[in-house]
Amino acid sequence: MPEETSFRLMDEKHVSVEVEFMLWSPKFDLIALANVQGEVVLHRLSWQKVWSIPPPSEEVKVKALAWRPDGKVVAAGYSDGRINLYHIENADTLHSTSLEGEINCMEWVCQFSPDGAVWKPDPYKEDNFKDYLPKLQPLNRSYGTLSKVLPIEESVEDSKQLNEQRELNLLIVGSGSNTLSLFAYGVCPVSRLSVPAVNDVQIRRLHSAIISQDLHNLSLVVELQNIQQLTSFHLMSFDTKLIASRHKEMRMMALKFGQVLTMTEYLQSTVQQMSEAWEDILMEMDSKLLKFAEDKKAASTGTVSNDFLELLLFGTPSPELQTFLLNDLTGKGLQKLGHSIETSYSNIQKLVVKHLQVVSQAILYHLSELRGMSLWYEKFGVLGLTTQTIQNTIMAVGSFVLKSSELQQVIDDSIKNFKAFFRWLYVVIQRMSNEKPPADLIKMTQHDVNFVAEFLRDNFNHFTLDDEDSISELMVDRDKKPRFKLEKVGQYLKKEDLHYPPNISSNPWVQFQRGCFLLKDNEVLYPVQNTKSLLQLQETLDSSINTALHQPSTVIGQSMRCLSCVKLFERETIDPNFRLKVFQFTNNEKRMVYCAYTQAVLPCEMCILIRSCTASKERCAEAVAIRVGALSQREHNVSSLSEEEERCRRHKIIDIAFYDEKTMSMLLVQDNGEERPVLVQLPLATIAEDIYTVINQEAGVDEAKIKTLDVGDKLEPSCFRRLENMRAHSFAVSGTRKTATVLFSSRRRVRIFLMDAEEEDEDEGGEEEEEGDDPGDQSGELNSSEAHEREMQIDETEMDENKENTSFDNSAEREADISADREADISATFNEIV
Repeated sequence: MPEETSFRLMDEKHVSVEVEFMLWSPKFDLIALANVQGEVVLHRLSWQKVWSIPPPSEEVKVKALAWRPDGKVVAAGYSDGRINLYHIENADTLHSTSLEGEINCMEWVCQFSPDGAVWKPDPYKEDNFKDYLPKLQPLNRSYGTLSKVLPIEESVEDSKQLNEQRELNLLIVGSGSNTLSLFAYGVCPVSRLSVPAVNDVQIRRLHSAIISQDLHNLSLVVELQNIQQLTSFHLMSFDTKLIASRHKEMRMMALKFGQVLTMTEYLQSTVQQMSEAWEDILMEMDSKLLKFAEDKKAASTGTVSNDFLELLLFGTPSPELQTFLLNDLTGKGLQKLGHSIETSYSNIQKLVVKHLQVVSQAILYHLSELRGMSLWYEKFGVLGLTTQTIQNTIMAVGSFVLKSSELQQVIDDSIKNFKAFFRWLYVVIQRMSNEKPPADLIKMTQHDVNFVAEFLRDNFNHFTLDDEDSISELMVDRDKKPRFKLEKVGQYLKKEDLHYPPNISSNPWVQFQRGCFLLKDNEVLYPVQNTKSLLQLQETLDSSINTALHQPSTVIGQSMRCLSCVKLFERETIDPNFRLKVFQFTNNEKRMVYCAYTQAVLPCEMCILIRSCTASKERCAEAVAIRVGALSQREHNVSSLSEEEERCRRHKIIDIAFYDEKTMSMLLVQDNGEERPVLVQLPLATIAEDIYTVINQEAGVDEAKIKTLDVGDKLEPSCFRRLENMRAHSFAVSGTRKTATVLFSSRRRVRIFLMDAEEEDEDEGGEEEEEGDDPGDQSGELNSSEAHEREMQIDETEMDENKENTSFDNSAEREADISADREADISATFNEIV
């Protein structure tokens, strides 16, 4: 019996929108798709859709995808430079950042210890801030419409999913501005490298970037175009010893900054809910008083303040005031206004006390720890963590804390003042209307009278109407000219200076501080920004945190020096449809960095270039050229091959991918007119070490001087499989999940293979099963006949449009489809893990 291929066809599925590219999760049976509409779609192995996320805005496309090494977060880079991190469970956006230019490439690399030792944070301890800080409460939706209630309280403080992160992992992002950015855990920017020009030729595009898993070396593939319109591709290597030598310190710094960012977003949501809780109706009293003042001016009958004071002292209103109270204000209007003010102020006060003050003090705690870390220059200062920058941020947050306390006092005083004033005014209106006021409101002590008198003095006496001022001007330009100041809370929720800042000149502590020269600009005392609003101080806080957050990335980026730049190949013209296929990975066993790329030049279609993880200028790279000639004829069912297929001596490589450290995957097509695709697993052990040729750095990769290896006859039949009845576009593989997904050239249809499937007895009856009966098929919402009819219609449409995909023969092609029990086990395992 001839040896059979180990690739098992699991299923063939359709997608509703053309797929751009695909990427398998490193841990779970999940695949992320990016389609032509800019959506990110997550599917299970059974092709059941988990969720779909639309693009951030119109005309924005997905340019790159990357999975966090633990498989719980997927990053999407967009054409507008935005990077979003999505959680696999609910598609929530955990974090979002923006870079200049579109995203060209992304890779998420986890740190690996070559000696195999278990990672430990020694000599440091894990962060124990939870033992000292109060737990943040989920924001209640009743205070606003912005934030939703989080079902799990823990997710409030760990909204970026950082608590379970142990080893350092880095998200490497190349953008259209020729800038390479590194984000620790995808959140904290730790390096920003402006890629230098090569021989005075500017970089046109970054195609691939990766850092070795021991964090010693960063390599990227770049595209250049000189004035002769010659396009060349180069492999650049950068030294990242600073990251490798301080990876534990970088981890601590990144997690601490991650906490600060989490708290800052929570603070932003709290402030926005406070703005939503404040209502415009609170300004109604001021507006009515302004109108009343205009009437008083026209009649020349005194001032508003005198009328109210006479009413309070003698109990007799002026005719104008009586008309104003009975017709304009009214008892019901006063009740409604009082209820709105009390409800709004109470909600804002709850947000200030329970959320705003708690989170702002938590930010102070984390920044204080960062300041302490920055004092240890040999460990943290070299990473760009400067004491002065952190101190400036602490002072900005401290001012915000003081302002939140001030706002709380203003709200508390306003509630008391309005209650006393409205209570007295309501009784007066009831008596004017010849109605009996409630018994509990009639009693008014001398203390209550004094309280109302002080309220009238503080809020009415300041208002004087000059002859040159008109009420209409005050109504239009009320923010610049003096007016009634009964409502004082709303001014704190605007991005402008306070119109009526509290008077602190009589405060003993303020007087002492101003008179003591030694206390001026003291690092312990937070500055009091008396005239600034809460939103203005929040802007200052955000700006200070952003400066402190990005300073290490600048310092670390400047520490990276270019070790080598090797020219890979050069082309005279670039085909608009040509897209460089390239991937890089680290072989931790050999401590080598591999770079495999295609250049679509026969017979040499692919080159593999290797370098040491600790590469230096003295140690150059080595390369070998790979071609795929005639494949082994020991393949199963070889008798069914035609003579022309047997004579196929050459294959084109249309896609390559990293499978695992010992294997790379290739998608080939026969170069004999039929272009039948072939799925290949190439063991790297097939390429002997002595076949590699040392590369001259100045000359670059010269195909005439490097050895060419034909791996066609070296592949065992179990390492490849010819794919019948299809034309292929690209594929995605996963070594950890032992899976491959091949995309049809129509880009609306895929075939899913299990790469290392065990031998199973084929069920002939199962081969004739309709696709609609597949338990993992998402079309299970339809009955089996409807699902089958729908898929047949899609088949016919694709055949008419592409003239390339013949009908899928279940009995011949699906040799051993995965059983329902196995699929159920896979789904159950995923649910248990997630």
